[in-house]
Amino acid sequence: MTGPTRGGVLVVAETAVVGIALGALMGLIWWWVAPTEEWKVVKGGALAPSEIGFNAWFAADGWFLVLGAFAGILLTLISWRRGRRNPVALVVGVIAGGALLALTAWSLGGILGPPDPKTVAETAELGTTVEGALGLRALGVMCAPLLTALTTLALLVASSHVEEAPPEPASPVDGAGVPQQSW
Repeated sequence: MTGPTRGGVLVVAETAVVGIALGALMGLIWWWVAPTEEWKVVKGGALAPSEIGFNAWFAADGWFLVLGAFAGILLTLISWRRGRRNPVALVVGVIAGGALLALTAWSLGGILGPPDPKTVAETAELGTTVEGALGLRALGVMCAPLLTALTTLALLVASSHVEEAPPEPASPVDGAGVPQQSW
């Protein structure tokens, strides 16, 4: 592998690893702060949502959205310093890292969250409140880390100092100032 290709692969790999690490951290924080839905066990082991259950659905999505936005910004800021000299690899890395960040956080939050309420309800007594699983109802919020990472990257690129090539010297004009046609 040549130098530039190897450097590009390293930028993509490092950004992906940073995305997984930030996703693990985000998943832990999401599991810690997001409320879970609550269900009441009714006749026959069936579940009925309690009053705060619907609020928890939206709160879990909202917390994922906010934490994902911050994590996406962090992903780009961490990757920018190393990858800015290889912009194509940086963009590919931010896309891969942002996707891995969201998937890692979503998976870890679901794994750490309470067990499936249906299995708990089978052995619970009538009227018992069962904690629901931590999950997302609006799967579109999984795009938050990636979209904020790419937006942050675009802002960094737009605000960075771009060195311009020195201007080329003017070519002498042939004839009496009449432009030449090249056929």
